[in-house]
Amino acid sequence: MLTRRTALLSTLAAGACATTGGAPLDAQFGNIATQSDSVHSGVSSEDGERRVTVRLCQYPELGLAWLWIHARTPEGFFSYVDHMAPARAATSVVSGRMYRDDERVLEFVRRGEKERPTGATITGSCLARKSATSAFGKGEHRMDVSIEFAPERLYSGLNAGRTEVFGRSKAVVTIDGRRTEIEGPAQFHEQGQTNPRFTAPFCYMTLWGDGAASTMLIAPKRRDGYLLEGDASTEVTGVTVDAPAERRKLHVTLADGRTLEGEARVVQAYTLPLVGHTWRGHMVNVELGGRSYRGHINDYIIGDGVAYAG
Repeated sequence: MLTRRTALLSTLAAGACATTGGAPLDAQFGNIATQSDSVHSGVSSEDGERRVTVRLCQYPELGLAWLWIHARTPEGFFSYVDHMAPARAATSVVSGRMYRDDERVLEFVRRGEKERPTGATITGSCLARKSATSAFGKGEHRMDVSIEFAPERLYSGLNAGRTEVFGRSKAVVTIDGRRTEIEGPAQFHEQGQTNPRFTAPFCYMTLWGDGAASTMLIAPKRRDGYLLEGDASTEVTGVTVDAPAERRKLHVTLADGRTLEGEARVVQAYTLPLVGHTWRGHMVNVELGGRSYRGHINDYIIGDGVAYAG
């Protein structure tokens, strides 16, 4: 009998064989409908110059995970990407949940319930590349990462099954024995879904400030998000942003009638390969509506592209 798991693994095996014919290594994930659980955390120094961002996307039925680790330190920018990491199902812990690959290259432990976490600890250890153009596989530089995230405010509902939490983190990034400490505004998000990932273009913005935070999304048929001020949430009813550049103008319309104008300045741009396309990451400092933020603007430009200006 052909079970769902057997069918999925057969698809992956066929895709893996196809890589020898020039197809991308992770092409088999391009339009596969199966459970996937993504967790991400990023932290910035107060001035935005030092950063670390980590993401794990686990596919429990397949026993595989995607691992992303990127860090900006005084030694340079370092990257690690693996889309074929062996990984068992997510593990429950006492009052929380753990996500990790089998070799524990990257591990997330969320404390408390998903809808109201009390904290998170992330650890990573890999051989990274000193490059802003990420490639699959190991590099030449030992990179060890630890992050301790403390939540201050949260939002659920941007997408079904998604929780976004904002607060502060203390992180340590060690490159070839050289230690960099990073403390400042931070974010943690968690999302489970069964729909295929990365099938449509988008521009995703996550902003972390003192007493405020925001997530905004431009994608086909949607242009929305929210602004958290303290614990109060106001929906974003419209957003436009310049196409990728060193400086990008932002215009945001809120459900209460306010309009916010601002600009994002890229501190670090980087790319990574993703199902045959290029995902573009931007670590940014943002001035918006009289507030300063740190965060990311990430662009995935495929098909008809992103309707940045509406």
